[in-house]
Amino acid sequence: MYTCKPGYGTSLTDGEWAQIEPLLPIRNPRHGGRPLKYDRRLVLDTILYVLRTGCARQHVPHDLAPWDAAYRWFAAWSADGTWRRVHEVLRDRVRDRDGRDRQPTAAVLDSQSAKSAEGGEAIGFDAGKRVRGRKRHLLVDTNGLLLHRVVHSASVQDRAGARQVLTGICAPFPLLALVWVDGGYVNSVDAAASTGRGAPRTWNWSSCPATPTCEAFRCCPAAGWWSGRSAG
Repeated sequence: MYTCKPGYGTSLTDGEWAQIEPLLPIRNPRHGGRPLKYDRRLVLDTILYVLRTGCARQHVPHDLAPWDAAYRWFAAWSADGTWRRVHEVLRDRVRDRDGRDRQPTAAVLDSQSAKSAEGGEAIGFDAGKRVRGRKRHLLVDTNGLLLHRVVHSASVQDRAGARQVLTGICAPFPLLALVWVDGGYVNSVDAAASTGRGAPRTWNWSSCPATPTCEAFRCCPAAGWWSGRSAG
């Protein structure tokens, strides 16, 4: 097996690896459960190197895993839900550490449009932000930890996107009742985005302007983190 070598600035620390290691598959199910050819930490360091540096795959340093092998595992772990499981376990651990219930009762919802030339029918024009591309909606807890995300054409209105985010969210988060949003999500004419067909419950919306004086910004760090000024 090709094992992990001294890391880069993008590599996992020993402490981070200790948290993630038990959550990753140990063997390759495609090859009858044979041990992996490349150490899992080496594969993960390779994926993180490409994601954080943005380098082309052929420029991955030679002491990391070959990019075709790293991408094969990235795709496999995406398909079998490994990434989702890792994220959910780590999110629960952070909430436990902060003395919070693992099931959030409040969340923050916001969207961001990004320019893109790829995506076919998923490409659209956001007239409000004057951006042609795709839009993502993020639902985060009050620590800013991801609960759910939806990506679609930038032409989809925020209120319609909210329905896609909230439909089915009650199953994994049955206690969630309060959602902080900005004015783009709250409209008396289009209130059906949260109460109409396909919505499992009537949500308690709290509209929060993107200003530090808003009460939600003081009690909900995620609102400030995901505002247009500080989103990263």
